Formats: sequence, structure tokens, C-alpha cells
Amino acid sequence: MNSPWKKRREIPDPQVRDAADQFDNARLLLAAQPPGSGLLLPLLNNAIIAIELYLKSLGSIVVCTPNPGFPECSIVTAEAEVKGHGLIDILESIPDDIRQALEQEYAAKHTGRMLRDDLKQYEGLFITSRYAFEKGKSLDRYPLPTLMDLCSFLRDFVSKMKPFDRIEW
Repeated sequence: MNSPWKKRREIPDPQVRDAADQFDNARLLLAAQPPGSGLLLPLLNNAIIAIELYLKSLGSIVVCTPNPGFPECSIVTAEAEVKGHGLIDILESIPDDIRQALEQEYAAKHTGRMLRDDLKQYEGLFITSRYAFEKGKSLDRYPLPTLMDLCSFLRDFVSKMKPFDRIEW
């Protein structure tokens, strides 16, 4: 069964949002631990994954795969339009109207700061948080307070959105 549309999005995508919420819940549990608990790297990793997934939930494409056991049915999954972990690339893949609303709300809540600029400073954290022991990797360039704030902001923004479909024919 072929889809009648060229591209369909559920914004925010519920499957991607659920994954983002799970990583963000883990971030919150890790952040609640006392300093010196030895959990900084998992905290950073869960935070950056949550950020990536919240952004991807705003631009993912619905994929309907025929179910071989039930020809009338499809298995519905989501696929990010942008592969990889580049936060700015993911931000730019979000439909213009959604991205503009996201950036405007961020600017309104963070005087003098821009979402794009704050995201840009965390490019590379996905890898650095897993390989901090390698030469040339430094966690010093990733401020923790802004990272935690980005997670909270994106979770709040996505959770307040009324889900809707956008179809390209």
C-alpha cells in the first residue's frame, strides 16, 4: 500500500518526542545527584541527546511501511529529515513557521540570547561526552547551565504544542 502523499509530518512527532522525554527524564535524574557523584559524562550525553531529539520531533517525517502479515495495515515509524547530530542542521530542517516560533519564544524568554547561537556552542558535545578521554577533547567549552536550560526550554516548547499533521502532496 503506497502512501497518497509525498511527505507527511506529525508535529511534534509523538514517537520522537517520547524518546526525547525519556532521555530528558534521565538527564533530570542525573542532574539531581550531588556534585562529585561521577555522573557528568552521562548527564552531558543524555542532555545533548534530548536536545537533538526534541529538535528532530519538530521536523521528522512519518514513514509507513507495509505490514507483510496484514496487507491492509502499515507499521508507522518516524525518520529525521537530517541524519547526524549537527544541531544547526537539524534546526534548519524544521519547517520555517515552526522554527521561527521556536526561535522567537527562545529570544523572548532569554533576553540577549539567540537559540541558534546557544545551540551552536554545543556542536560536537554528542561525541565529546562519550570520548572525553581522547586528546583534544575538552568539556570546558560546554557550559552546563545553558545546556540544562536548553533541555528545559525545548521540552516545555514541544510539550505545549498542540499536535498537528502537515502533508505535502
